[in-house]
Formats: sequence, C-alpha cells, structure tokens
Amino acid sequence: MKYLFWFRSVLVAALLLINGLSHAQNADTSSVEWIEVYFNMPADRSVAKEGNDINDNADLLHTLLDLLDSAKYSIDLSIYNLEHHKVGEALVRAAERGVRVRVVTDHYNRFRNREHGEKMWGMLQDAGIYTIDDAGDVFNPDGSITSHRLVGASYDMHNKFAIIDILSDDPDDYYVWTGSMNLTYTGPYNSNNTIVIKDSGIAEAYYREFNQMWGGDGDVPNPERARFHKDKRYIGEKVFYVDTTKVELYFGPINRDRSKPSIGERLNELIRDEAQHDVNFLAFAITHDIPMSETMWERSFTDDIKVQGLIDPRFYAQYRNAGVKWASPEATIGNRNIRQARELRTLHHKVLLIDVTKPFENDRGIAIAGSYNFSRNAEENNDENLLIFHCQYIANQYYQDFMGAMNRATGDAEPPVPHITHEQWYPVSRVHDGSRFEIELAYRFGYPVRFLGVNVPRIYAGQDSSEFYSAEAAEFLSNLIEDKEIRMYGYDMFTPESRYGSFRAYVQARGEDGEIIDVNRELLVNGFGEWVRYYRQHPDSISAFQEYAQIAKENGVGMWSEPDSIGKRIPRVELGRGADALAVSFPVNINTADENTLQALTGIGPAFAERIVEYRAEHGGFSDVEELINVSGIGPVTMERLRPYITVE
Repeated sequence: MKYLFWFRSVLVAALLLINGLSHAQNADTSSVEWIEVYFNMPADRSVAKEGNDINDNADLLHTLLDLLDSAKYSIDLSIYNLEHHKVGEALVRAAERGVRVRVVTDHYNRFRNREHGEKMWGMLQDAGIYTIDDAGDVFNPDGSITSHRLVGASYDMHNKFAIIDILSDDPDDYYVWTGSMNLTYTGPYNSNNTIVIKDSGIAEAYYREFNQMWGGDGDVPNPERARFHKDKRYIGEKVFYVDTTKVELYFGPINRDRSKPSIGERLNELIRDEAQHDVNFLAFAITHDIPMSETMWERSFTDDIKVQGLIDPRFYAQYRNAGVKWASPEATIGNRNIRQARELRTLHHKVLLIDVTKPFENDRGIAIAGSYNFSRNAEENNDENLLIFHCQYIANQYYQDFMGAMNRATGDAEPPVPHITHEQWYPVSRVHDGSRFEIELAYRFGYPVRFLGVNVPRIYAGQDSSEFYSAEAAEFLSNLIEDKEIRMYGYDMFTPESRYGSFRAYVQARGEDGEIIDVNRELLVNGFGEWVRYYRQHPDSISAFQEYAQIAKENGVGMWSEPDSIGKRIPRVELGRGADALAVSFPVNINTADENTLQALTGIGPAFAERIVEYRAEHGGFSDVEELINVSGIGPVTMERLRPYITVE
C-alpha cells in the first residue's frame, strides 16, 4: 500500500507569503506533485501522527524497479555500486523497448567485484547501453573502453539517484528516485530508506547534475566535458516546492572555487539555528569534529537540546577504540542517547531529524536524507546528493523508522529475521567456530546458524578465552561443512526459529557427490558436543540425541576423553589437538602473528591462517588492516567481525 503526501496547490500562495520566498526562481510545470518515502525495517508506529502511516518493511529494490519498468522515454541512473542483477535486467528491458538508458557509476566499484561486475557490464553492453565512471572511462556497447583519466578519480561517485522520463514532453511524467541504498545484493538487507519524488523542478535539477557527469545531454557520454567531484559547477539547485512542501536540494562536494552551497554548513546552520527541542541521527558514519557534530554536542549541554543517535557497529567500534565522544560514557548521559545500532545487517542510513520527538505536541519537523555521510569526505571530495524536507509528516515518518531502530538498539525489539524455507539448500559462507556458522542468503550476506539440541564448545576471540575443546570442534565442523550446501529444519521439521540473531536448527549438509550428512548427529556421535534441552525440539530428536551423546561419553570419544574439563572456560586459546596453549592478547598484529596465533581470531582456521602468512610474505606485510580483504576467502562480512580485533601496529 502506498502513502502519498498530496498537498493542495490552493495553499501555495499563502505559504509563499509566509516564507517571503519567490517560487518563480525554481518554477516547475508539473500539475500533480508528491513525495513518498520508504523504509525496509520495522518502524515504531506508536509515535506516528494521526493518519500518518509509514511505508515500513518495504521492498526498497522494487521502489526503483517499478519505475524502471514503467519508463517510456529515458532512464538516467547515477549509482555508487551497481551489482544487483535485477536492476541490470530492468535496464536491459527498458533499452529493448526503446527507452534511452544512461548510467554513471563509481570507478572503484566497477572493478572491485570482477565476477558480478563483468556480468553486469556485459549485460548492459549487449543491450547497447553506454556507461561512464568518475575516472572518465567510457564503456562502449562494442566492449571497447574510451579512457580519459579525470582528476579526483580516487574519490567516490557516491550518488544513488535515478531520473525517469525526463525526455517526455509532459512534465507530469518526470520522477526522481533517491535515498541511501546501493544497488548491491546486500542493499535490500541493510537498513536503508528510499525516496520517490514526482516534481518536474526537482527532476530537472537532478538531470542537470547528471549531465555534468555525463558530459552533456546526448546519448553518448563525453569524457572531455564530464565533470565530477570538485570540478562540478553549481547548477542552481537549492529551494523547491513539491506542491506546498518546501524542499532543499544540494549536490556535493563543495567545488574548487566554493561557488556551490556547502552541505556541511547548511546542516550546521539547521542544528544551530532551527532546532528547538531535539536533534536525531541515523548514521553509517559521523565524524566527531565536523561543525554539525560539535554544534549538536554543545547544544545538548548549553541549550538543553535532546540529542539521539545510532551509529553502525563498524564505525561505533572505531570510535570506541579511538576514544571518540560518540562512543564515550557521556554520550548516554543527560540529554544524550547515542548508541551502537543493532540491525539485521548494516545501518546504512544518512538521516538527520530536527524537532520530531514531540509528534503529538507540535507541528514542526525537518527530515534530512540522501547519500551524504556525515563526514569530511562527503563534504570535500565525494559526489553526493541530499534533500531537506521541511514537513512535519515526512519528518514523522522518518522518526517512526528512527524509533524502530532505537528500540532494536536498546533491546526492546529484535532485528527482523530474513526469510528462508526449509526445503532450500544454502551455501555455507563462514564457520565461526564449532557452535556457529553462517549461510549465504545473498551475495556477501551471511546469517548465523546454531545447532538445535547440541551444545558445542565455543571460541571467544574478543575476550581472550574459549571453552575446552573449542578449537577441535571448530576444525571438525569446518571439515564437515565447508564448501557444502546446507538445509535446516526446526523443531516441527519445518522452517527453523530464529533466537538471539541466529537460526536454531537441525542441519543437513550436502556435498558435490550428493551425500547428505546430519550435522547435529555427527557432532554428538564424534564427541564434539553434548545434548541440551534448550529451545523447542522434536521428541524423536531428544531421545536420539541423548543416546548419541551417551554412547560418545561411554566410549571417551572427542571431548569426553577429558570429561572433567568439559564446559570450562580457559584464559587462552587451545589451538588444535596437540598444539601448544597460547596466551593471546588482542588486537592481534596480523603482520607479526604466527599461524597458531592467527587462529585465535574467530573464523580463522588453519587454512586461512596459512593464506594470511603467505600473503604478507609475498607482499611485504600489510600496510593497513583493510588489506586483509585481499586474502583469498576473506570477504566483507568476515572483515566486519575481524576489524576490532586486528592491527598492523
């Protein structure tokens, strides 16, 4: 169900008089204008203004796909990371029915993922679609590349927007899609928002910005005239009215002669001059010493302004380790409530809200959203777009989403569980230890699985401790299920339940030879776990699992060879049968640690440890922890978990 913000044009004249602004400078000609905002996570509807229902739990990918499939004249897509095959297929369908399709993307992301990138760009080329990136490289339909190295190619073309049917003679056909979501396989699983605007004035502004990067308004990109990053001109965007709703539009970064309005300065002005009650943010990242951060922090002390915020865990951990104020004790004292987010995957929002915490008492509210991270790079280097909505109803919808995320961060609600089916086979993406592994639900998106009815010794890398026999259990499970597919059953032999952020399941594994292994049973009969009564279990499995565990115990198999040690926590990591016990301190220096020490890191077994040592020998060590992702088999999900526990210093 769609919820539209329909505003009556009869009020426009009064609004313009109140604001003392001239609408003529940003005139548009569309007769029907509206704004829709969408969110893909559960919201807190208890803070909704009357009748102001939110589009939560939305399929954000389809907010774009529906527009692409309805396009009749043109599609102009500027996207940081184009990976999802459904988007590529929709672009191809549009080109095949005669729609002009143009794509601008980021140079680094075009080549980062060879497997999916080659498929995507090959698909577009076969459909006759030209693309250009911010290095000035033009990818032609015949497979050739016209190279024109532009200044600033190392920066990010970080936009996420599309203009639909701007070539139509009817301004009522123009649409803009934007927001925070990258068009990756994980984008729909990350916490994001998307925005659809039907307004010809805003669409034309986005079109002018797109043409700067394209190098003109023609069908073929012109790298000689293309402008990105600090070389872009000010195209005159600023204040628009979507019917009666005031909307400010900004494109980043600030340019070399500073003729463009500064996004950072405008955000600081709003926090400094407009906020009366509260400032709230959802941030993938937020630099602590930029003006807007310093102003909201100061006003929480001096002006009794309430400041609330949620930060993605990967950056929150960095702030905590560096002693940054966002992760300090003072951040949750008094008028401040700034926390680490607890989402299904990544908190990818770039949202700022002003005066929204009293939805039933006032008619105020400003919502700020787009691709702009609250950082110096976004301000000074990266191509970005940002919208400021002066509308209490739009702001309230963002606040409902904010409070949903805050409830998850405080433990008052759980992150949503991804949909799975018990009949489907899923690839194993990672083994954490003997008690937990991850299945790949989408490219680069793994979700944890634990064993129903079986308690397996665990490794606690971040706490420099583990349970007895945990290393052996991890090795056994890795050998049992790595490079295999698994399917899962719950207590009723259907879809398993999810508890505390992981599925609790009876697990079967299948290799290339088609042989199916009951993993829970194998752990018990080989002495790598014991039966536990926790969570609902099928009666037949209870009796069978008890019998398997008893036989292993009587035979002294596995961990039962030392029954008095079972369940003990030890302040070191036992690294495999017969290996020395090591006292491991964290973070682990990946430039100096030997293979045994590297295995103290969760998810790093003997094979990965060997690859890390080989890589640093071949490349002269790691210059940065992020370089670890170049080691075969270590992907973004693994990096997210390892990052707090590793160093190169």
